[in-house]
Amino acid sequence: MTEPEADTLELPPVPEFGNGRPRWAAQRIHPRRLARGHLAQWARLRAWTIAEGHPTRGRTVTARAAGLGLAALTAWRTGHEQPQLLAAAAGLYAIRAWRAGRPVPPTAEELQRRVLLGVQHLIGDRPAVFVREVYDAFQARPAAAHLDDARLRAVLVQCGITIHRSVRISSTETGRSGIKAEDIAALLSPTPVDTPSEPVDAGQANREGAVDPA
Repeated sequence: MTEPEADTLELPPVPEFGNGRPRWAAQRIHPRRLARGHLAQWARLRAWTIAEGHPTRGRTVTARAAGLGLAALTAWRTGHEQPQLLAAAAGLYAIRAWRAGRPVPPTAEELQRRVLLGVQHLIGDRPAVFVREVYDAFQARPAAAHLDDARLRAVLVQCGITIHRSVRISSTETGRSGIKAEDIAALLSPTPVDTPSEPVDAGQANREGAVDPA
């Protein structure tokens, strides 16, 4: 007996760059990815130049700034004398920016929260939503188009969502399995902080377990 295919949380929103399956879209060259990599490289260069936390920061900043100025002057002269080298350097920089802009994969907790927020958005102001509507909405998005009903149900269960056998949305919409809005709100709400079993007056320490001096 073969085991079923492992379930994933490849659900909306669609990846940041491009469309289609997440693993493919993440590898596409996209202007936003290049822009993000460009900003990341400039942030690294700035952090290296200002030498934050360096023991001899004053001299280090001066030396690094002078080195960057010399490199910029050399690049400017080279660009005038040999433009092909400048084009090659620009291409190399674009490749580095593309690599630096690679999106960070979200954690399992972030993916589960995205699923909960997606279901909450589908519910809207209604008290519940039918599971069939959730399946159709998710499968209409490229990130989850490859998931069938069984795998989508497994994803919902993995996120802790309770699927009720029958829910009531209105006087005419009832009798089918669905998800209640109160269940999603409870999953999205923060965990309540445990209160002490005995009340403690403000400004007084809890004397539980303390020993009075003889």
